[in-house]
Amino acid sequence: MIDTIDGEAPPATATDYESSPDDDQGAGLNWVAVFLIDLSYGGPEEGGWWYQTGILAIDPWVYETLGAAPAGFCTIAAADVHARRLRAKLPAVNQGRPDISQTNSVGQYDVRVMRAQIMPTHFPRMRPSYE
Repeated sequence: MIDTIDGEAPPATATDYESSPDDDQGAGLNWVAVFLIDLSYGGPEEGGWWYQTGILAIDPWVYETLGAAPAGFCTIAAADVHARRLRAKLPAVNQGRPDISQTNSVGQYDVRVMRAQIMPTHFPRMRPSYE
């Protein structure tokens, strides 16, 4: 049986939730929120490398467009349902925004699920190092 949201099949995209939080701190709620994702320069190694960063979206327009607010859930399953509901309307929020790999990027909104004691305001928690 296909899991549905409001009578529709869930979107089949690369951003579909994979039943584990993006940033698992081990304890707390499973937070579902929208983050403005962009690339940050990591360093000059191997000709330069970049990593994804995200800042919690606080613009009410984003959540009005998506039809739901950020929320915390006790179970991964409940967080998954909420994340899918938000992702279904994500293209409307990102309309006209260049991809994060382009030089004129201003970021792309994406739904992330993170387990933590309080709602994360950004990620990653620590700047990655080149390996």
